[in-house]
Amino acid sequence: MLTFTLLQKAKIVAAPGCVTQIAEVLQDGGYKKPFVIFDQGVKMCGIVDKVTKVLTEAGMEYVEFGDVLPDPPCTVVENAAKLCKDSGCDCVLAIGGGSSIDTGKGVSVMRFNEGTILDFAKPGAEMNYCPGLIAIPTTAGTGAELSNGIIITDPVANVKVPIVGDKAMAQYVLLDAELTVGMPAGLTLATGLDVFSHAMEAYTTILSGPMTDIVCEKLMADVVEFLPRAVANGKDIEARQRMLLCASMGGWMLAHCCAHVGHSLAHTIGAKFHIPHGAACAYAAPATIRFIAPAVPEKMKKVGQILGVAFDGTETPEQIGAKVSARYVEFRDAMNLKPLTDYEITKEAAVALAKDVSVECFAPLTPRKVTEEAAAQMLAELFE
Repeated sequence: MLTFTLLQKAKIVAAPGCVTQIAEVLQDGGYKKPFVIFDQGVKMCGIVDKVTKVLTEAGMEYVEFGDVLPDPPCTVVENAAKLCKDSGCDCVLAIGGGSSIDTGKGVSVMRFNEGTILDFAKPGAEMNYCPGLIAIPTTAGTGAELSNGIIITDPVANVKVPIVGDKAMAQYVLLDAELTVGMPAGLTLATGLDVFSHAMEAYTTILSGPMTDIVCEKLMADVVEFLPRAVANGKDIEARQRMLLCASMGGWMLAHCCAHVGHSLAHTIGAKFHIPHGAACAYAAPATIRFIAPAVPEKMKKVGQILGVAFDGTETPEQIGAKVSARYVEFRDAMNLKPLTDYEITKEAAVALAKDVSVECFAPLTPRKVTEEAAAQMLAELFE
């Protein structure tokens, strides 16, 4: 079986102000009536109106769905899909962060497939091709616009359910840094640290390769350079645009290499304790770094060098992991990440989730076997 490298089918428009080209993008795809998906935060800050104004001026009809929720529940996706189909829309335009884009992906799946959205999380589930998704990210973090993952919450089981959506990826992506200028510093930080986790984990999964390594190294370096600038000055358009590009490229790397135990930890504690995904990844990263360093010491040394760690060449793999982990914490906390203890989470409650972490779908892609005991240790280390 042939394995192709670095395939990306999305057509990307990337420049500050490019959202004004949305009507042209839709016309390029032959679409006439978009189903516009967003959350109320994006609506209240005026971003949705900037997009719909362009559609109105172009004489295009559209239908709005503004009920997106964080960690989108399957019920929201299915309600949106029903409205989309009943309204006769011919494409889906998702505006916002990962929750809006994942909701958009879920609606695209339901437009072309029968059943419920959670049916497609089952092993061996077949999915028809789902064209017509246009993504406009307003945060620089998840990279959902170029990834093949769809993260949907099962509210009954209270778990995040990853779905592989190779046939439901965005057809068009618009990357406009002007839409991210209003992001608060805390959200800028959390989403930006998510980008670093995507690159670092894709760099160290068992699916990584020489070509993806080059991309991941550059992404990590750019996050180290531009994230502090974006956090310090939300109007720094250069930093904002670079972080937006890095976020999308990080999503592209997830589509090729996936993530590993760092995301298993983040998905598990995030779903249970309602911790924003980017922050959960940032809390998980130090323990993840220490755990995988013995398996990939040279790669972890490169991560450390990107972060500014000096090595003398005598370090053991465990010492490499300790140095890189400590430096990551300095980098993260210098930008004032909200402490984990601010959430309603205790060490005992976190450690009790060890089995869930060990069986989470990304865990097998870790360069070391994630046993329940290892997961418990990492969960405990979140509080150190």
